[in-house]
Amino acid sequence: MAKNLITGGFGLFGTYLARELLADGEEVILFQRRSNLPPSAADLEGNVEIHSGDIGNWVQVLEVLKKYDIDTVYHTAALLSKDCENSAANGFRVNVLGTVNILEAARFLGVKDVVFVSSGATYGLKNPPKQVFNDTLQNPENMYTTTKVCCERLGEQYYRQYGVNFRAIRYAMVVGPTRQISYYYGDWSGITERAAQGQPYVVHSNPDAPCAYIYIKDAVRAMVELKKAEESRLRQRVYNVHGFMATLSEVAEQVKKHIPDSRITFEWDKSEAMKMANSGVSYEMENAVAFEDFGYQTQYFTKEMVDDFIKEVRAGRANQA
Repeated sequence: MAKNLITGGFGLFGTYLARELLADGEEVILFQRRSNLPPSAADLEGNVEIHSGDIGNWVQVLEVLKKYDIDTVYHTAALLSKDCENSAANGFRVNVLGTVNILEAARFLGVKDVVFVSSGATYGLKNPPKQVFNDTLQNPENMYTTTKVCCERLGEQYYRQYGVNFRAIRYAMVVGPTRQISYYYGDWSGITERAAQGQPYVVHSNPDAPCAYIYIKDAVRAMVELKKAEESRLRQRVYNVHGFMATLSEVAEQVKKHIPDSRITFEWDKSEAMKMANSGVSYEMENAVAFEDFGYQTQYFTKEMVDDFIKEVRAGRANQA
């Protein structure tokens, strides 16, 4: 039975990835600062090990990998844009130093695989291309995206220099129950989650701006498929993975088919900050290389995403309203 460590284990990626791995009959250890599972992940109680620790602490990272004799690290832990802007130094400590700690411990202990979550936002926020390919020039424009590019290059270097089997995926807007519902980037999940909870929701993003979505279940499946892929099939270490394009108006229409009395209102914030947020997720990520190298295909499009999202929320897998 393979032993998997998931950093950021209580987050959106961590909990859904844990469910995917458990369904495959694998062992899961969640590495997180906190020690108690959130209510939305109560179904994981007794099925996973929980190890409290700090990704920025080299000794603690080394200890957890050694204690559980880890085969694969799924490295999802990161500070997001707002926290990185509040403190560039802390963003560096968690995102970059934390990744170095994982890579160095993997090298030292001979961990088989390291799979990393990166971001399509590294292609730029102000004026990204309409379509991005795996070789499109990255253009990080804030501390968060700067750390993601840095981590990609570090992983590639550890692969070249030490043979650490680093693999990574860049995603655009990952949506799903328990995603943080923030002002600038929360609408894409909040519009479905709050409606499914019977709560009103005010959309501040441009309702007709296209967004590159990927549902969390597709996102974690892509990580597992990349991890399982034969090395001889892989042409690179970092891949773009895309779900589908949709607008918030289109998502709202699907939500109302399930919940006709949902209270969704649109109060478009036309500030420059919101325009940049909308622009930063407006590109389509080309999927051909991911399909050819490890077989990824999108399963959840707008209708399928909304259908499953509502079911998950009603099963208790959601933020507290």
